[in-house]
Amino acid sequence: MDLSRFLDLVRSAGWQGMALWLVLAAQAVMWVLLVRLHFALRREDAPWEECVGKIRSAFLRKLNGEEEIAELKVHHYAPLVDKVIALHFQEQKSEAFARWLLTRWKIKEGLRPYWIRWGHLLIGFGVVVWFLYGLQIDLGSAVLKRTPCDPRLLWVWLGYAMVIAWKLVRLQGNLERVQRSLLFPRKDE
Repeated sequence: MDLSRFLDLVRSAGWQGMALWLVLAAQAVMWVLLVRLHFALRREDAPWEECVGKIRSAFLRKLNGEEEIAELKVHHYAPLVDKVIALHFQEQKSEAFARWLLTRWKIKEGLRPYWIRWGHLLIGFGVVVWFLYGLQIDLGSAVLKRTPCDPRLLWVWLGYAMVIAWKLVRLQGNLERVQRSLLFPRKDE
């Protein structure tokens, strides 16, 4: 990237130069928020095979099953997994369908803030792309290339945001595996 070219463009472009600073600031904020979302999702990433295996083992064993269930109640995997497991044991006396509905609701409720943050980031992406498109019409697209406001950097950001969406879907699938292993443990999952 050519920073001196960008600074010359900002000085000579008048109000478009100020708009370029705003675009640059918006892109920086979008990257920071996307990285924060990534780290928030990393906290939710549990050792899924170990988690599901311990749950199945605790519920399917005849010997030492009660000890494993007691250990399962205090073990910490990830915040959402722990909430689902705690809810399962709180509602243990209710029927299976009611527990299934409650744990499904807890999973959806736990994932909703992540999806909302992701959606707000995509709206921000759309606003920045729209604004940058208007600047490209005024200044020309060749001028912006190889500067910190290069529109191609936004497509890298969008690709990373799609990876985050894939991680959210994978997290939901793994939480549903935990839910199934709590309610209907099978040997061959």
